[in-house]
Amino acid sequence: MLASLGKKGKRVLIAIDEVTNSSIMREFAHSFQIFLRQDLPVYLLMTGLYDNIYSLQNEKTMTFLYRAPKLHLSPLNTGTMALNYINNLGVSKEDALDMAKQTRGYPYAFQLLGYLAYENEGDYKSVLQFFKQRLEEYVYEKIWSELSKTDKEVLTAIARIKTGQVSAIRKMLGYDSNHFNPYRMRLIRKGIIEGETNGYVSFALPLFDEFVLEQ
Repeated sequence: MLASLGKKGKRVLIAIDEVTNSSIMREFAHSFQIFLRQDLPVYLLMTGLYDNIYSLQNEKTMTFLYRAPKLHLSPLNTGTMALNYINNLGVSKEDALDMAKQTRGYPYAFQLLGYLAYENEGDYKSVLQFFKQRLEEYVYEKIWSELSKTDKEVLTAIARIKTGQVSAIRKMLGYDSNHFNPYRMRLIRKGIIEGETNGYVSFALPLFDEFVLEQ
């Protein structure tokens, strides 16, 4: 079928959302590599969590993923989120900006807070506790369950050091730079923390610091 489409000047784009390292995905990837070797007009677009992509590309049969271009999605823009809230909820600019900051640019949080505010006629402050509860039940408990014991200890230290200063976090943990940096990088790649400012880290997920301390 692909060869026939190619003769007609057509191309095929295969899109896969939330990719995981499953047996079906590995079988598909093996077939896709054959399509590439045969120079067939087929293209692949996949989205997924860092850990799942990393696990998949480390499979011996899928080394082509190492060569594939990768795009890391950054948090949503605060101004754009605020404008969306203004247009759809009719809230003030001040409230819209506060709502946007509450989400920290996390797409699910942006959708969730907007929905809850819509259900309460734009009164987002009255739903913040439910907002936190939904984040924990639908997202954070799953993230926490998949972390190693040391990952949890590092996150707890980050949550306790409110300044986010790496030297203070390492002192609390009793870690030197060589010991701390691998955990720091792994948590950044998981999208849990961010470290754009040299010498500091902060949580990328809204209210995740409170969730960590509650654990």
